Amino acid sequence: MIPDILVVGAGVFGLSVALAAHRAGMSVEVIEADRPGAGASGGFVGALTPHAPTKWRPMMAFQFAALQALERRASALQDQTGIDPGYGRVGRIMPLTGERALERASADLAAAPALWGPDQMQILPGDGPGLAANFAPGLATHGVAHDRISARISPRAYLAAMVAALPDGTVRHGQVTAARAGPMADISGGPRAAGHIVLAGGARGWPLLPPKQRGSGIKGQAALLQLHVPDLPVITHDGMYIVPHGDGTVAVGSTSEKQWEDSGPDAALDALLARAVAAVPMLAGAPVIERWAGIRPKPPGREPIVGPVPGQPGVWAAGGGFRIGFGIAHAVGDAVIAMISGQRPTITVPDSFLPAANMPG
Repeated sequence: MIPDILVVGAGVFGLSVALAAHRAGMSVEVIEADRPGAGASGGFVGALTPHAPTKWRPMMAFQFAALQALERRASALQDQTGIDPGYGRVGRIMPLTGERALERASADLAAAPALWGPDQMQILPGDGPGLAANFAPGLATHGVAHDRISARISPRAYLAAMVAALPDGTVRHGQVTAARAGPMADISGGPRAAGHIVLAGGARGWPLLPPKQRGSGIKGQAALLQLHVPDLPVITHDGMYIVPHGDGTVAVGSTSEKQWEDSGPDAALDALLARAVAAVPMLAGAPVIERWAGIRPKPPGREPIVGPVPGQPGVWAAGGGFRIGFGIAHAVGDAVIAMISGQRPTITVPDSFLPAANMPG
């Protein structure tokens, strides 16, 4: 039987598309070359943070709406499958290390009520007790920015819950080497026709797209520590994310490497951990229970590649989540299936996803 939707890739984008198709009553197959989450989705950081309200544009609004909807989506997935995705809206704290950092935070504080809602951000003293005490002495010299929007999720548990919510046998092993109009996918073992094909193969899947839609790969590394602080907010500082999970672990990530010699964990992760301990002393001495590295899909422009593939009717793209993939994947999946069905997505999508002229009024 020819499936209504053939998804290439079982990362967070691919599984989100598959789940949206299944919920819409469509038949769906997912072709994965390795295993679910084998690429960038298989890490464990899981930070869900909004873009700064002073840098607002349609993509930021889409991400914010997706973050707001994810709590309900994660809860429903847990009710359906019995698997806890590890979602927690714990907020975020960031040390303000100088005048410029305080100026940026103050601008965000002024803009936040109109875009995030009232009372979703505050600036705390940096030398007092409470949340500020999590930072090394002398780090938060100009205060602590605290937002109540940010959350965390357990990436692997979330993927496992999505796989469990799909019919048995939906995810199948295979290597897709090409996708073309028809639509038709060339898979190890022979060609496969489908009603629509959605390319969601992450960084490994870029070659399946036309050259102008192909992004690059950025190596990211992270470490998982044994430390029980589940009520601590997500911490961001100097490009780092320190994410307390509800299972007694803390994730520290991640590097952002454009060039690398080895695709596995290396000395760059050691340096990241040292920086994290210097900023947040409670991490010192916590056992490292896993070191991870993966290649994250960076899109060619500023926004994910989502929508129809030019010149290939019936072939769609859903990739390039990069740093915000887990926060928007469910909304991207819903949007792709809505657009395939000729409907308007529930969450307003950026113009880059699909020309407005193709959407019903």
